[in-house]
Amino acid sequence: MATLALPFTRAQSERILLRKAMPEDLDAYVEMSADAEVRRYLGGPVSAEQLRAHIETRGITSVTEDPGAFVIVEQSTGALLGTLMLERRPAHRPGHVEPNAEELELSYLLRRQSWGQGLASEAASLLLRTAATQLRDQTVLVVTQTANAASIALARRLGFEYVSTFTEFNAKQWLGAGRLHRLGAAEN
Repeated sequence: MATLALPFTRAQSERILLRKAMPEDLDAYVEMSADAEVRRYLGGPVSAEQLRAHIETRGITSVTEDPGAFVIVEQSTGALLGTLMLERRPAHRPGHVEPNAEELELSYLLRRQSWGQGLASEAASLLLRTAATQLRDQTVLVVTQTANAASIALARRLGFEYVSTFTEFNAKQWLGAGRLHRLGAAEN
């Protein structure tokens, strides 16, 4: 799989900061990842104890070691709000618009107390805009379960257009696509 080369490790807006994970993010990251409601459309919760043990073995920085992976942090408090990734979708997985391609894929996860405040939209827009200044124009995908109406609505607000549905992980998935430079230029 082709790796994504992003030459930045931070980006900020008025309310949020995208950065790499730090030790102080561990508790909030584990709490978010073990929350059954947060992971409702992602295969369900994971054991907080097992996740903590795994992360402590590898280090919290491992959750954002890929160039396109970031934590979303509130500017004013430094509190972890969620995670955000822009990475290549492996060609062997279903859900592509270009044959044999490894298009960019945007994914996000927010702590429950951060829902409904426009933070996912702000973070995704910030990442897309910043990436658009560094990368050639190309297709970006969003994949979410068709049952996740809030995520589909967010994808549409970001400028992603419906392409198709397919089944993966025993669930019907919604595939949306857009062009990086158009998505990155959108005001949300």
